[in-house]
Amino acid sequence: MDCFMSRRLMGTPPAVTDLNSGALREASVLGYHITPLFSYYSYHGPVFRVMLRMNRGKLPQNRNYGFISYCTECGNSQAFSWNELGRISCPCSDAKVSSSLVVSGPLWIGPLHNASYLTEMLNLAEQWGWTGNDTETHLGKLLKQMIDESDPKLPFGYIKLDEVASRAKINSPPLRTMMSALNKEGYAVSRSHIASNAIKTNCPMAVCIRIAKELQQC
Repeated sequence: MDCFMSRRLMGTPPAVTDLNSGALREASVLGYHITPLFSYYSYHGPVFRVMLRMNRGKLPQNRNYGFISYCTECGNSQAFSWNELGRISCPCSDAKVSSSLVVSGPLWIGPLHNASYLTEMLNLAEQWGWTGNDTETHLGKLLKQMIDESDPKLPFGYIKLDEVASRAKINSPPLRTMMSALNKEGYAVSRSHIASNAIKTNCPMAVCIRIAKELQQC
């Protein structure tokens, strides 16, 4: 069974993970488990919309339900499972407990989109003339961007290039140039539909800063 959720939240875009988390807890009580088909953020409001697929039974494991940490010192973010809850640390503190860590959870830390479902949506949009025919519409761009965001190598959240630039003490690098450099170093990367100057990547913040500095010197 597929269902649609929409909620107006006065908060930051990552709150969409909290919306999924609330649905997950409620579904679990009723004997169901959920899988997000797509999660959409609109800055008007802001509004978070999520389409979920509900199935009977509980998830075989809670790998997509855990905790998120953010280090105010170095800007790095990580996901942790329930079993790791007592051992949360940041690489910048040499595996020691640090007061610079902010931990949120429990939250949905799994994928926010289903690539095959989004591909089917894109195909239908092209068949119905809503996109395609050599004209790139906003809908077509959005769906393709969401498909890119669905790469299983990509973690939760996103990184704003303005934050990278601020920590590197340089001007913000061009988005496409930064993405190309990350790809060359073997990292997965895509644009984020949530923020125009942000990327989703499995590259740590410290490496992003190093790459941005190198691009500045080119």
